[in-house]
Amino acid sequence: MKRYLIVEDDEMTRLMLQDVLSEFAPCDIADNGMEALILFENALIGGNPYSLLCVDLIMPAMNGLAFIRRVKEIEKTHISDGKLCSKIFVITSSDSAWDKADLLLENLCDDYIVKPFDRSSLIANLYKNDLVNNYLV
Repeated sequence: MKRYLIVEDDEMTRLMLQDVLSEFAPCDIADNGMEALILFENALIGGNPYSLLCVDLIMPAMNGLAFIRRVKEIEKTHISDGKLCSKIFVITSSDSAWDKADLLLENLCDDYIVKPFDRSSLIANLYKNDLVNNYLV
């Protein structure tokens, strides 16, 4: 069963993401990278990893980039075939082509979504990345 983790420090954005994403899979929420890392590791150890991580880049305690790099390290040691790795959507206010290119070319994310985002484009990204349970739609 698919499930998602929203990692976002802005409450309004967090609620908007949860509103859209919860239509397609259960969602957990963290408001910083440290909290998210604990949830991520517990899910992986518990055998029920997240299908999707929606991660803001600028957050307190641990920023999104540090969180994503740590997730990639953990997945390398726990997932040998790579088939169970979480998809990562970066959700950011930076519309910089350089930022987007760096993250995508370094294989740090599967999609790059600029705030403010619209509901239909977020849903399209879910389908494009095979992150929707058909029975919930």
